[in-house]
Amino acid sequence: MQVRFFINSPDGLVSFGAEHAGAPLPWGLDSEGPFITYGPYFNAIVNFLVQGDCQPLRIALSQHLERAVSVREVQSLDIISQKHGAFYHVAQVRAEVSGQYFSFAINCAVGPQQQAFLESEFALLRDLNQRFPLGLIPRAYVLGTSPHAAEDGAHWALKAFIAEWFEGFHEFHLSRQFAEDTPIIRVWDVRTDESFLDARETLSLYHQAAAILTAHFDTESFSQIYPWHHAAGDFVLKRRQKGVELRLITVRGYLPLVYIESGSSEKWIPIVHFFLNLSLRMRLDRLDGTGDLVWASPACLHGVVSGFLEIWEQKAEEDSALPRAPQVLEMLRSFTPEEWSSLADLVLVDGLVETDEMEFIQLQLGAHVVSLWKVLKQENV
Repeated sequence: MQVRFFINSPDGLVSFGAEHAGAPLPWGLDSEGPFITYGPYFNAIVNFLVQGDCQPLRIALSQHLERAVSVREVQSLDIISQKHGAFYHVAQVRAEVSGQYFSFAINCAVGPQQQAFLESEFALLRDLNQRFPLGLIPRAYVLGTSPHAAEDGAHWALKAFIAEWFEGFHEFHLSRQFAEDTPIIRVWDVRTDESFLDARETLSLYHQAAAILTAHFDTESFSQIYPWHHAAGDFVLKRRQKGVELRLITVRGYLPLVYIESGSSEKWIPIVHFFLNLSLRMRLDRLDGTGDLVWASPACLHGVVSGFLEIWEQKAEEDSALPRAPQVLEMLRSFTPEEWSSLADLVLVDGLVETDEMEFIQLQLGAHVVSLWKVLKQENV
């Protein structure tokens, strides 16, 4: 089996060579972790995939293709270092099987805290895909560990899981086309110069992002996918002729942000809380992914509101105990901007992901609740 290694750079794929072996892996914003270089990292991934007569690789391929795959069918592997964040190093594994190529994500962690998060996410992806079989989050195939012994005598273990790779999807962030412009969405696709989304595509992006999170909102326990952040590249996008298509590629946690008594009649509280937090966090990003905090245009709220209501109506059609979307919209419209502002002060604290967000979002709240109130008045279901 031929194995090749690549590093994804801003200019495209770079073939891994001896000159890269001793280069340290990058880390995400404000992150700390063990010192690891590309050579041992790639070796640990290969050892993980081929251990036990290639069992992890065969399990992933067999589950993905829904048939048994033998080692003899795998002709080559390309391992591409794609992303390095606060918790994981993410690589793409592209396997050639009987002349066809299939890609997987392999999420890797070395530090104890990162490994604990990785194990938790593997379990969450398995559970949520079973409960909500929508194809909007990755399928998780196999979890395992690859020990590594360094030449200097140091020992560390790479814990990893193989998951579905959304082919042709790319990270995106708010960016400025020109220095004084209001930030708009730019897709990180080096294959095209047309990287900025137009207004229609942007509206669809926010509609789908809100729909994905609402679809995975548990209307009994009020658990939700949390935390998530546009700045971390949690959503990815594919552009098509008919429009954009969105996926969520990570689930770090799943829990309620509001707790109410079992059987309580106050179920409107978590619904409003979820919706308001969704409207705030959808607008938040970092400029070009790693820069200063930035705020999306209020025009995105039309997509956020419509995406939420569309999926809520689907949930209500399946569960007669839930209020229908027109009822939810009527209730949301009943709040004045002043009442939304008071609620937002509370919701902001509950939904905070990074500490430096507080002051930034507080500066936006006054204008945000007015914009939200206006959009709700215009919305139809």
